[in-house]
Parts: sequence; structure tokens; C-alpha cells
Amino acid sequence: MDDRELVQCVERGLDAFGVNMKQATYLALGSDADTFQTKIIQDPDSLEDALKIVFGSGYVFAERSIIREMKKKFDLEFPASSYSMTQALKIASEEIRGHCR
Repeated sequence: MDDRELVQCVERGLDAFGVNMKQATYLALGSDADTFQTKIIQDPDSLEDALKIVFGSGYVFAERSIIREMKKKFDLEFPASSYSMTQALKIASEEIRGHCR
């Protein structure tokens, strides 16, 4: 298990809103598809901030979509609505690091 799996969850969650919204999220992060992974792994808060910029008050729908995808892959034991984006990313990152040991 590695960081790419985490990024794939984020991308699948964003796919539900179309390619333009995904691209807008990359731009709001100040990244592109190639640097997206590094950005969200190094600074999990930046993804939540980008979602707020792109989706406005509807960012919670994008956040839940991404967290639902993460829940399928990682050990998030509570309902998706129980986590913030930052919390879910940190839990998934810790799980990845645990498997790398």
C-alpha cells in the first residue's frame, strides 16, 4: 500500500463531480495532476482549503465523496460524516506508513 492509493481515492471522489471540478481543484491547490499527490500528502489541510474554494458551501459534498472512497480502502471505522478531510487523510497516511514498516 502506498500514497498513490490514497491519491486515487481522492481522484475517484472528485470524479463524481466531473473533470472540470477536478481540474479546478488542482488549480486551487496550485498544482497539476503530476504534483497533486505530493501536495496533498505533505499538506493535507490544503485539500480541504481547495475544496472550499472550488465548491463553496457545497464543499462538504465533495469532501464526503472523497472520504467514502477512502473508507473503502483504508481503516476508517466510523461513518464518512464523522471525519474531516484532514482527519481522514492523516488516518490513511498513518495506515500506509504502518504497512511500509
